[in-house]
Amino acid sequence: MLRKQEGELATEYPVDPAQIALALAAKVTFDTGLLTGNTLLVRQDGVKRTVVDYRPPHKTGLFLDGSETALRVPLPGLILIRVTTDDKAPQYGVFAVKRRPENLDIPLFHAPIPNVFSSGSICWGTVPRVEDAALRGSSLANDWMMLLGSAFGDHAVGGKSKRQPQDIRKLLIELEGKKATRYPTGDLLPVKKSLAQVLGDAQ
Repeated sequence: MLRKQEGELATEYPVDPAQIALALAAKVTFDTGLLTGNTLLVRQDGVKRTVVDYRPPHKTGLFLDGSETALRVPLPGLILIRVTTDDKAPQYGVFAVKRRPENLDIPLFHAPIPNVFSSGSICWGTVPRVEDAALRGSSLANDWMMLLGSAFGDHAVGGKSKRQPQDIRKLLIELEGKKATRYPTGDLLPVKKSLAQVLGDAQ
């Protein structure tokens, strides 16, 4: 119950505990700065929560639409950014990096996988989303699993490779055919933004 006093007149009325929690959360602010594990950064600004995660380079099984067998291809280091606000759907960004970030000024590159737009946002299609309980935490393990475990279609396949500028899938198939163990990071195309700029820390 919320009680308001105006002179001698007192008024009481019921309030939703969730609304009180939301009002209190709007005043909470913290920032971990760059961390040493795969979780690079956790930032809370009121009800807006940002988590940045690093996935080291290694071979990954990727399913392309129409194929029952996954490609086994090396991927470069990847960064996944998840932003949640209240009960709205989470916003994501995924980018490639040539090394593990040691500061937020690290340059970003287009992720060499389909279904990721030039802005870094993801075309999820019919892929199931991460459950609400997981969204309240700071681990992006489920988010990575949903992204890389889904079947990739023909959306947003261009503009990610110097060798295969029209369709990144051709390069991925080529890498598997060669049994490549490392992704050719020299082939990555720059986003022309740093991690700090994507997070809004710099112009």
